[in-house]
Amino acid sequence: MPEVSVRSHAWRDRNAALLCSGQAVSQLCDKMLLVGLAWVLLERAGSGAFAWFLAVAALPHLLLAACAGRWVSALGVLRAAVAADAARGALFVALAAAWPALPASRQVAALFAAGFFSNAAGALFNPALMSLPAAIAGPEAVQGVTALLDASLSSANVVGPACAAALYPRLGLRGLLLLNGLSYAAAALTESRVRERSSRAGADDGPARAWPEVLRGDRLTRFLLGNFLAMNLLLAPLFVFLPLFARQAYGGTIATLAWLESALALGNLAASAALSLRASAGGAGASLAAGMSAAAASYLLFALTRAPWQGCLCLGLLGFFQAAANVFALTLFQTRPRPSDVPVVMSLVNAISTASLPLSMGALALIVARVDARALALGCSACLALLVARMAADAELRAA
Repeated sequence: MPEVSVRSHAWRDRNAALLCSGQAVSQLCDKMLLVGLAWVLLERAGSGAFAWFLAVAALPHLLLAACAGRWVSALGVLRAAVAADAARGALFVALAAAWPALPASRQVAALFAAGFFSNAAGALFNPALMSLPAAIAGPEAVQGVTALLDASLSSANVVGPACAAALYPRLGLRGLLLLNGLSYAAAALTESRVRERSSRAGADDGPARAWPEVLRGDRLTRFLLGNFLAMNLLLAPLFVFLPLFARQAYGGTIATLAWLESALALGNLAASAALSLRASAGGAGASLAAGMSAAAASYLLFALTRAPWQGCLCLGLLGFFQAAANVFALTLFQTRPRPSDVPVVMSLVNAISTASLPLSMGALALIVARVDARALALGCSACLALLVARMAADAELRAA
């Protein structure tokens, strides 16, 4: 694992600072908008509407999964990131401008359309972003930059829900749409100033290969991706459980939802910040298995909570261990393939983490109005615990 002094340098690296600052701003506004959307859809269209929104928004990641990585590799990870953020900025600014002219009956449809097209750009942006640490940092600093980027995103997630609760009553959804569009434009401008390393080991290793060829010779990557797909199908419903627990299980308001979202993000931030400064004691594989095991236990405890403070505590633990596991997983995925194949692997990671939503959210939308949210959360968390136990028992993962 990299030395502490190398990883600490990530906090002072110009490229890392530019990338992380731009993403912190756009993630902050994106999180505010998502909280506002969850509340608006719950009020206007019922308990299943937000699940359907997430399913529709995730479809582009599924549709583009086979080609997104090769497109990003051919275009260049930095150019792909800048273009995607610029497109998303223009989309949300345009929707905010048109919002007052839209009849109330069409506003929900417009939100669904915006979610779909924004995520079409996101299907290219996400693999580019996840490939950037390896593009701007040396191999010994990849984990540090990855953790620093995750810490920046998590810090925005901590502040975002609270800002949404404060600003939504004053700005309304239109104001949040405008802020989101401007933040994407600012992120694109910031990313355009980032520079890749002038020479990268393996940069002349040829064009990116198709994903079946990339995975054919790497059994551990195949194993991890398959397990992550199954686990994400069970973790994704948490996005829907949060507003349902806030309103139904806890009898709270949008402020309660903001506290739950912030607790989850605060746990993310704590883990990411710690890992950007200090290496884990063991290998990335063993640390990944331990982190996911603890995250699964925290998820199960959350499903049993009866009060908001209990939910916040469990979500904080869940966020901490899940973020740690994500950093270890991304480090493995960025360092195992040859450089030109990294965006291909990352497009599969993105597809698994995001494109699994149409399956899980579609199924959840059909049953959430008929089955108690607590019972669903218990079922999902128990199944996740079983899957994680199976993954943690793999000898090759523990040795990685």
